[in-house]
Parts: sequence; C-alpha cells; structure tokens
Amino acid sequence: MATASQPTSKRIPPYLAFRTFLNSLDALSQGVPPKLDRSLWKGQSGINQGLIMSAYRYFGLVNANDESTPDLVLLAQHPEKRSAKLRDMIKDQYLLVLEKGDITKSTMRMLEDAFGAVYAVQGDTKQKAIAFFLKAAKFADMPLSPYLLTQLREAAKKPRRPKPRNQNGDDGSPQPDTQGVSSHEVQLMSGGQLTITISANPFTMPAEDRNFFFSLIDMLQKYATEHPEAQQEDTEDEEE
Repeated sequence: MATASQPTSKRIPPYLAFRTFLNSLDALSQGVPPKLDRSLWKGQSGINQGLIMSAYRYFGLVNANDESTPDLVLLAQHPEKRSAKLRDMIKDQYLLVLEKGDITKSTMRMLEDAFGAVYAVQGDTKQKAIAFFLKAAKFADMPLSPYLLTQLREAAKKPRRPKPRNQNGDDGSPQPDTQGVSSHEVQLMSGGQLTITISANPFTMPAEDRNFFFSLIDMLQKYATEHPEAQQEDTEDEEE
C-alpha cells in the first residue's frame, strides 16, 4: 500500500508542450502507420520526439509494441472529435489526480500537491506536466476553477524568451538575402502555425500592394493579441 509520502503511480505524465502534442497528431492526419517511431516527426528535436512517444504511451494511443490504436486514428484523422475524446482520456488517465480534488474548486497549490502525491515527478518536470494537464483540460472543455484559469492566463502573459545570439550577433537563423525575404508568423488555437513570407521590400511597393501586405500583418497581430495562450505554447516549445 502506498503511503502519504510515496507516489501512487510509477507512470510519468506527459510534460511536453501541449501544442507539440497537437502538432504531432496533425502530422499523422494523412494516415496513421501501423507502428510508430520517432522518424515520423523529423521536424522536432530528438527530445520532443521522445516526449511525443511517451505521451502516446501514457494515453494508450500506442500499445506496448508502439503499434497504433483506434484512439490514435480518431485523434489524428478527426480533429473535430479531439476535444471530446481528449476529455475522456483525461478522466481515465488522470483519474488518481482527479480523485485528489475537484479541479473546479482547486487552487494551483492543491493541484501541485495532487501531482506530487500521484507521480514521481519534481521541479521543472512537474511544472511542465501540470501545464500540459491544464492546457489539455481547457482544450477538452473541462471546467476549471477560477484559480487554475488565472494560472493559465498568467502563464500566457509571460514574455517570449529571446533566442541566444551567436558571435556574429544574430540568432543563428537564416538571414534575409538581397531580395529582402522576411516572414511573420502566429500560432493557431487549433495547433497549427500560419506564416506570411514576403520576398520584397514593402516600403518600396506600390501603395495598393503595400496596403494589402500590411493589412495581412495587422490581421495576424490582432489574432495573436486575442489568443495569447496560443502564442505561449510556442514559447514553451522553444524552451524544451
């Protein structure tokens, strides 16, 4: 029997960014192979590839042999059903956490204590696991207490961490060529990413083209402002 100081589960809950989890499902939208491996997400870091597989195992989206299950097929190929299916998965796989307290009334400290009592995770891993749980629960339209919703809003307000710069003074990303290639992007609530790229100098364009270009940028910026939680997911991806 587990004691009060011992975790009641030896399983490790998902602690990747929730957006990374959604994006991994989008990558399988054209077809789910019978057996999964890390090579399916070549655009992700090796660490994230491993975290995706761990999350799939936790939710039963693959079996002990990493073979895909019907639940994975449903989530990957029917995005409109993800919210309802994920709600059922959370109630099942986080049952021990939910039994520790009512998340419609819990404070952040109470949720942290519940995770500490159930799982053998600590520190940054524990905080990331809780962040995944909260964002998954919100995506699944599960009711959360005002205290937990406040935590989500506060997390969304955190400023983006600047990328480290190399000895040349840039961040290591491709630099604009003589054509003046530049881009602007936002993260979508559904888990995707929208990027506008231009290979011309907007300040030397004819007025009609210039106005059209900046109207698109204004729309992207407005969307990002109205959905700060989606942009926060992108920040978490960079930090992992």
